[in-house]
Parts: sequence; C-alpha cells; structure tokens
Amino acid sequence: MAEEFLKNLKKLEFSLRQVKKQTKDWLQSMAYDEIIEAIKKDKRYLSALLSISYEKATETAWRAIHLAGKAIGQIAVYDFEEARGQIQRLIWNATDESGTIPWTVPEIMGEAIRENPKPFEDIVPIIIGYSHSETEDNIFLAGVLYALGRIGEAHPQYISDYVHVLVKQGLSHKDPEVVANAIMAAKRLNIPGVDTEPLLHRKEKVKVYYADRLMTITIGELTKELLTENG
Repeated sequence: MAEEFLKNLKKLEFSLRQVKKQTKDWLQSMAYDEIIEAIKKDKRYLSALLSISYEKATETAWRAIHLAGKAIGQIAVYDFEEARGQIQRLIWNATDESGTIPWTVPEIMGEAIRENPKPFEDIVPIIIGYSHSETEDNIFLAGVLYALGRIGEAHPQYISDYVHVLVKQGLSHKDPEVVANAIMAAKRLNIPGVDTEPLLHRKEKVKVYYADRLMTITIGELTKELLTENG
C-alpha cells in the first residue's frame, strides 16, 4: 500500500512539473490565451503561474505576475468565491506564518484589481497597508507602488490623495528599486509637482518591467524617459 502511495505521489509530482513546464513555455512564446483557457479547466495552471512569478528577475516571471492577476480577475466573473479564495491565499502567503517568500503578492493582487476591480474593492486598502513597516527595509514597498500605479492608471477612482503622498515619499527612498517603482507610479498616476532634479543625478542601476519589457536602466535615465518633457 505504501509502495502504491509513493508511486502515485511520483506521478503527481511529474504531472505538476509538466504543468509548470507547459505554462513557462506558453509564457515565453506569449501564448496567453492558451494559459487562460487551461486555467478554466485546471487551476494547477494558475498555481504554476504563481510559482513562476516568484522568479522576479526574469521577463517570464513578470509575464506570469500580470497573467496570474488577470486570470484571477477573470475568474471572479464566473466564480466569485474561487477568485476571492485565490486572493485570500495570496494574503496568507504574505504573512510570516505562511513560511513562503511572497515577493510578488502586491503586484499580482494589483493586476487582479486592474482587470476586474469591483469584486476586490476592499483589497486596495490592504495593498496600501503593505507599505507600512516598523523597519526601513520593507520587502513589499516597491511592489505596492507598482501595483497602485497599475490600478490607478486604469481605475483612478481607487487612488486616494494618500497614495500620491506615498509615491512622492518613494521617490526619495534609499532603495533604488523603490525609487524606480515610484517613478513608474508617478508616471501612470500623472502625479503633479514631482521634483525630478535629484532623481536625474542618481546613477544606480535597476531592473524594471515597463511597457511589457524588462530592462536594466539607471534611476536618472528612467526619470528622464518617464517624467521629463524631453524623455
């Protein structure tokens, strides 16, 4: 009996690897419709997207982030409880008790809200809440700024004045990744009165995902490209 259990477990593990490989292949060839259709039949494809999304340094991971959120937003149209359950699992993953490394939770939830905001209106304050930390090193802050920029670009009614304050604070942060995401958010939210002068002189290189591509760029270059008239 134990031997049969182990055999079935190995089959399941192999099957999961196949699902993840197929999902990654589709992402790399930008076959997004195939992934969305597969998720409707088998939620393991959504789990595969979430797993791939944690490899944040690759363009494939960013495609997974966007598509996972989009898929959850679309699931809410025909299965509200399932979509809410997926969001609740993401929130759980962001807790210390989960034991996971939830680097991309704010970004994925942001994409779900961007795709279909009505079922997730109460999640926007939760995303904002991830910006608060007792320490200066907040692993979520860059992702929060990214998510709020993406939400507000499509649905400005969900963005409060406090979010504008948060973005402006991010522009002077010591962490270049936070600054880069604040720059992108400032662009997407069309925030007025941004002082670009100090940013233009920052030489730190960062990886950012913007306009559907992952690029390495300095803070100064990103500022010039997105926040100045000559960019």
